[in-house]
Amino acid sequence: MRTVASGIWRIAATGGTPDEIEFRDGMHGAAAWALATLLTAVIAFGGAQSLTRLAAPSTGTAGPSTSVAAENVIAYDIDRLFRGLRSDNNIEYTRAEAARILLTASSHRGILPEDRGELVRLVMARTGLGQPEAERRIDDVIARARENIARARKSAVILAFSTGAAALIGLAAAWFAAGEGGKHRDGTPPSLVWGRRRRS
Repeated sequence: MRTVASGIWRIAATGGTPDEIEFRDGMHGAAAWALATLLTAVIAFGGAQSLTRLAAPSTGTAGPSTSVAAENVIAYDIDRLFRGLRSDNNIEYTRAEAARILLTASSHRGILPEDRGELVRLVMARTGLGQPEAERRIDDVIARARENIARARKSAVILAFSTGAAALIGLAAAWFAAGEGGKHRDGTPPSLVWGRRRRS
């Protein structure tokens, strides 16, 4: 019974011209590669979501959180909304606001004059420096921020290119392996290095 089932599967799998058989085997390998890639992406996304929930700061209150899901997207605009002459005593919020301002340094328009004035005010309030010293420090930090952001963008581009190249290599390997498996199924000697090794 097992031999009959194997024979039926072999006839069904090898039906068609050699090119059709090779293409079908390659598509099977590509489908396996696509499924593995999809599962990897789903697992990675789930892990990232879990890490984000674990890293979320606790409000320390029993009531529901008042933060909005899209708050990080519009955080810079929220900073501009609540700016005033009164200095915030929360150093973490001050650092976060300064970071969001510095992130605009690499944009086409750069840091806006009112944003730079806000940085000067924050630095003077936190460090006790005079305005000239605070402005010099800010100019130095802005230049360094531009360099770091540009370096991070280049690294992101290289990482994206490497990921895409690795995915294409994986697809080619899956296609080739599926084709070699089909040849082994059909009793055909494998090609390339494997065929030379077998003949030797």
